[in-house]
Amino acid sequence: MGVIIKSRTIRLSTREANSPYRINVINANLTDEIIIFIDHESKDFRTIYKCKGEVFKNSGSIYFKVDRVDDEISIKWSNGIELEKIK
Repeated sequence: MGVIIKSRTIRLSTREANSPYRINVINANLTDEIIIFIDHESKDFRTIYKCKGEVFKNSGSIYFKVDRVDDEISIKWSNGIELEKIK
């Protein structure tokens, strides 16, 4: 079992608001631990998710969209995927 770390920065200044963000993991073993850091380009926002490599077994990628209501930011994973939020 290995650990794979991925990072994405939410960049609303250069992306359309409804544009999805891609997390691409190629050749992950089913038991690998995937840690995903998500932060924001200008806000004090950072969240961390964790999952197993099996989440990537069908396509090698998962996607999320950013929901913003007032000043609250939330992450919505595609296809009903639920990842463990660790921070």
